[in-house]
Amino acid sequence: MTLVSIRSDARRLLSARKPFQTHGALYADDFPRSETGRMPQEWAEAYRSDREDPGISYAVYSYATPIAWVRCDGVPVIPEVGYSVTTTRHQNLCRAWLE
Repeated sequence: MTLVSIRSDARRLLSARKPFQTHGALYADDFPRSETGRMPQEWAEAYRSDREDPGISYAVYSYATPIAWVRCDGVPVIPEVGYSVTTTRHQNLCRAWLE
């Protein structure tokens, strides 16, 4: 996986929907993981459901929590959930570059 700077490279890779790992807690992959981290139950169920059908083609994580994903039908999902200041910054990147 490509190791990148969150300040510059992450934006480009998010918009291209390419896997990456930052030097910190943000990473993205084209293979969705089964863990849901600190995601609220209702969103964890939605994430698991989307993994099954229609499938998830790209997922973005902050620490171990999925904070955004793109379904195989092309629909981006970015849950409106409040987390830490750092994760909120990560969510804002996703809102700007995935939608």
